[in-house]
Amino acid sequence: MSAVAGRPASAAGGAVEPVVAPPPGNPRYPHVDALRAFAALSVLVFHTAFTSGATTAWYGAVVGRLEIGVALFFAISGFLLYRPFVAANYARAPRIRTRDYLRRRVLRIVPAYWLALTVLAIYPGLAGVFTGDWWIYYGFGQIYSLGTFVNGIPQAWTLCVEATFYLALPLYALALRGICRGRSPRTVVTVELALLAVLALASLAFRTASIASGPSVAFAWLPGMFGWFAPGMALAVVSVALARRERPWRPAELVARHPALVWAAAGLAFAALAATVSPPQPTGTIYTEGESFRLYVLSAAVAVLVLVPAVAGVSGGGWPRRLLSVPALAWLGLISYGIYLWHHTPMVWLADHGALDWLPGSGFLVLTALTAAVGIGAAAASFYVVERPLLRFKDPRRRRAD
Repeated sequence: MSAVAGRPASAAGGAVEPVVAPPPGNPRYPHVDALRAFAALSVLVFHTAFTSGATTAWYGAVVGRLEIGVALFFAISGFLLYRPFVAANYARAPRIRTRDYLRRRVLRIVPAYWLALTVLAIYPGLAGVFTGDWWIYYGFGQIYSLGTFVNGIPQAWTLCVEATFYLALPLYALALRGICRGRSPRTVVTVELALLAVLALASLAFRTASIASGPSVAFAWLPGMFGWFAPGMALAVVSVALARRERPWRPAELVARHPALVWAAAGLAFAALAATVSPPQPTGTIYTEGESFRLYVLSAAVAVLVLVPAVAGVSGGGWPRRLLSVPALAWLGLISYGIYLWHHTPMVWLADHGALDWLPGSGFLVLTALTAAVGIGAAAASFYVVERPLLRFKDPRRRRAD
């Protein structure tokens, strides 16, 4: 059986944190933990670069494109959440019950989000939260109006997209199970990949039309962002298919043995993105249609290429996997959701209170360091006080067995 075939090891030391534990009967991908850290920290640095004006510096083309972390988050979700459904559909893995799936998703995102939203609205304050529209922000609905899009926790618009994806995924999996019932595994893989490609193209078309139509937030709805989930979902289909193969597939073996080649391709895609899409400007950025197209497509390519070594041939070597095995990065991955939630509002407060001038000529570095310290500290507190205790109830049957 190929190393790529999807038999990843559990977390080192045996015990798996509930926050990263897969559904019962499904494999664990420990290297993804570090990728979550990369995604959260890249978004943090993107925000500090934008706020400090570093996107206009000589290195602005790089830091100004670190919102790539959002695409990586979406690709990770597409892979990890869809793979159990794929395995259940045609690999004889345990069936994913919708009730169990939704309970895991609610426990994963809602308590920590509500905590951050409430605390940050109390101090230093968040627009819209303590108004008659409070239910919009607590209900993940702010992305559906221009007037609320960046209110509440501003970066939570991506969390609203994730929440919509969570609701749509079991329906999509149910439809695919019906379409593929009775077909051969090879046909199932072909149908799945073809459909995901069609939906990704439809997402690109929807996004392009939304942007071209004038002021609108429709580009940020799930139909306009699905192209960043689709590559991860396609990788999930390939992963399950390879796990069923009796003979190794040479391209997959090449990826498993040489992960640095895949990350080199990701680096080239990122370089193309940085070179061909203007970095965002503090005074406002309007992308051309060509830049919007390249931003969407190249971000998806970078995200899935970065993800591949973490989920393919995970027992193999290579410096990318050694990097992804660093314990500190794995820990940051555990609390990455909190880093995402807690960093932006304190960053704005710090900037408003003069942090950019505390060390002349180093505003970006100072703001980044302080924001990271505050964000990581708040994320750790949220994780150990709120998230970790509640996430033990993700899989009650597993908890009873433990």
